[in-house]
Amino acid sequence: MKYKDKYFSIMGDSISTLYGYNPLGFDSFYKYEMCEISGVKTYKDTWWGQVIDAVGGKLLVNNSWSGSLVVKHQLCRIPSYACSEERTSLLGENGVQPDVIMVYMGTNDAGWEVEIDGGDDDIACFKTAYRFMLERIKRNYPDAEIWCFTLCISVDRIGGYMKDYCNVIRECAKAYGCKLIELYDQPARYEAVDGIHPNAEGMKTIAKIVLGQI
Repeated sequence: MKYKDKYFSIMGDSISTLYGYNPLGFDSFYKYEMCEISGVKTYKDTWWGQVIDAVGGKLLVNNSWSGSLVVKHQLCRIPSYACSEERTSLLGENGVQPDVIMVYMGTNDAGWEVEIDGGDDDIACFKTAYRFMLERIKRNYPDAEIWCFTLCISVDRIGGYMKDYCNVIRECAKAYGCKLIELYDQPARYEAVDGIHPNAEGMKTIAKIVLGQI
């Protein structure tokens, strides 16, 4: 198996959180009563846990922060935004470097309808911030394989507003030599507890889509 015993790290937002698996100080969506409501209670209930287990890998760092965006938004808790030096430097642990970094970010950027394109140094714009994020990840972890995820749509939502953000993700993944995981352009839709956050069945759907592409 290509990924057997390889170390996986995750750059994500609330969809990829799980209490006890995120760095200290990071907000988690899946915790306490929400774990009961959603059925997402353990590592094996998450999309990422299922993917890592299926390929024989090992979790290194789950750098996921509930509510976080790629861009530096005025409402962001600093340094929660994913293009920050802080977050792009927290994907290894105790001298161990990730072999694979899964980047599933952008849902909150689309939800806030942040500006998509702007100046080359304006990290309040999605395209620039996503580019900065990948540049910093590649600089910090030059040997890691990076997977960029487009945004998945739940059964309860219309995903048209995500289209332009997904186009940016595709463009950046190609420009920086990253593997594209296509979640948006798929017939499958995931079940969610609130239209956005997957329940246990929704997590299985996302994992199945990811595994179908690797």
